[in-house]
Amino acid sequence: MALRDLALTVLELEPNEFHWVLMEAVQADSDECLVYRPVDSSTRGLPDYSEALIEGASALRVVQGLAPFGKPRAPVGIGEGDADEPSVTHPAAGSDTGEPESDADSCLFTTDHSIL
Repeated sequence: MALRDLALTVLELEPNEFHWVLMEAVQADSDECLVYRPVDSSTRGLPDYSEALIEGASALRVVQGLAPFGKPRAPVGIGEGDADEPSVTHPAAGSDTGEPESDADSCLFTTDHSIL
């Protein structure tokens, strides 16, 4: 995939109505100026700047061919996909932590998603 010179900005078009805008660089007449043209924007206003910025960053990921924030590229069911098996650590033999040893049949749910 070719790299594109993209920029993301947030505009307050009406009071408390924020919109994200993705822009792509275009050739400028001067070396002292950066010129961008809009390539995508939000269709509805958002209540605050940071929410619009996050949605715009998610749209930027889609333009790059990545999954939007918080969504997998394709749905994956339990037991499907190429997920690595979680590593299981057992307490060292002979150490007494006061807790029962881990059962091999117990289940631990893990995720790479930082919000969970």
